[in-house]
Amino acid sequence: METNAITRAVIESMVDRGIRRIAEDPERGLRNLVDMGITAATGRFQKHYMGIMRSVLEDEGCPYYELVCRTVRQTETRNLTRFGVNIGWQSWTVGAQSIRRCEAKQGLDVPWSLTLHMEGGAEGPDWGALLQAGQEYGIYTYFLHTGADQAALGKAAALIKSAPLGAFLLFAAPEAVTRASSQLSGLDNLMVLVDTSAGGWQEAAAALREERRLYGFWRLCEADGLEAAARSLEDIQYEGGTVAFLIPAPSCGEAERTRLRQFTREGWGSPRYPLLVFDYYDDILLVDGIISGGSCFVGVLPDGQATMLLDGQERPAGARPFWDALLGA
Repeated sequence: METNAITRAVIESMVDRGIRRIAEDPERGLRNLVDMGITAATGRFQKHYMGIMRSVLEDEGCPYYELVCRTVRQTETRNLTRFGVNIGWQSWTVGAQSIRRCEAKQGLDVPWSLTLHMEGGAEGPDWGALLQAGQEYGIYTYFLHTGADQAALGKAAALIKSAPLGAFLLFAAPEAVTRASSQLSGLDNLMVLVDTSAGGWQEAAAALREERRLYGFWRLCEADGLEAAARSLEDIQYEGGTVAFLIPAPSCGEAERTRLRQFTREGWGSPRYPLLVFDYYDDILLVDGIISGGSCFVGVLPDGQATMLLDGQERPAGARPFWDALLGA
């Protein structure tokens, strides 16, 4: 544990310097940061991701240069460093090692992240106890969905504050983000995602820029609206976000999900926008497969039920060995 803490401190210092160098000389600074990441990468996913980034950045016209420069200029360095190290080191290195040990020892499929649906519930499960149990298995990345529920967003903020080593991605409605932008400003292990299908998302993005927060966007993609969701990236790219998550709705069948997956994966090899565009479920599974060799997904509903992916959709789980182990059942 002490060795990990020392290594983490060194990595944080290196990343902080790398970010500041990007501000001074964007192209050279970004290439140096990627080269440093490749040299320091020990986990499977870091090597995979850094290899993609190095290949893409060989094109001097790559929009990722604009993405990184814009993000560095408008975001508090502490937020970039803490979130980046928490996901890149704590989750994909330290956590991944723990996950593989648990899988080998206990014969479980352990997910690299948990999706927590915190909106719309009354008291709900003990989210803090759930997070603590998850970290004991090596799970340090959490996708928190609060929607327009202001009370749920407050609970999410308290949860994030209680876990400084975790990396949290908060999916919320624009009005909830605007009201809570100052409340979220001190949480450096957080990226905020704003729903672009609701009105007021530009104002929410502006409030996050004012607070110098790391943020991006998300959108629920209906079966008859995949093209509209893709076209929305044309507008989103000018609003300062770092990432965009496209989430297939329950109405999407296999053909629509396949089209969405192809669209996002083609974007990684030939990026068109200064944004990292993800297919929510598919990319969570992709990371899990690289970390564990297999793929699994676990979510939690407001009433504490576990979910899994069945036929490409998130549904309440039947057999749930990991969930029972997580809760000590």
